[in-house]
Amino acid sequence: MKRTKERFGKLEGYNKEGISGCKVFDGEDLEYQDRIKLQQMQQKSWVEQQKFEKEKKMEEEREEDRKYSEQTLAITRMRATLEAEHEQKRKDMNKMMMEYNKSLAQQKKDKEMKNRYDETCMDTYNIQEAENTRGTVYSKLKDEIESAKQSI
Repeated sequence: MKRTKERFGKLEGYNKEGISGCKVFDGEDLEYQDRIKLQQMQQKSWVEQQKFEKEKKMEEEREEDRKYSEQTLAITRMRATLEAEHEQKRKDMNKMMMEYNKSLAQQKKDKEMKNRYDETCMDTYNIQEAENTRGTVYSKLKDEIESAKQSI
């Protein structure tokens, strides 16, 4: 294949004869320096882009960590509030149970006192009845003894 005189990437007005009089040969890369600079600029741009993306990713991670910390803190506060509320309800329930138990104990004590009072009243009544019966029996015996004495 025959190569043409016009090549891609070469300037049209480019002198094909070099300064020393030698011709510029096909296959020589005349834009090597420009291409290297362009590649360096591209590489620098890519590195800066990667840095920016890395910083952005780190910022997003920090933001995610901050949000997670806030969420954890909010959950911890809510949990503490619920635990305190539960503890207060438990204390109130225990207090109510203690008051109920005191009331039952007082009712039992009052019932026992009433039973003792009733027993004492019954004992007093029985004693009085026994005294009355004894008094009646004693007076009957006394009358019988007197009537027996008079009959003798």
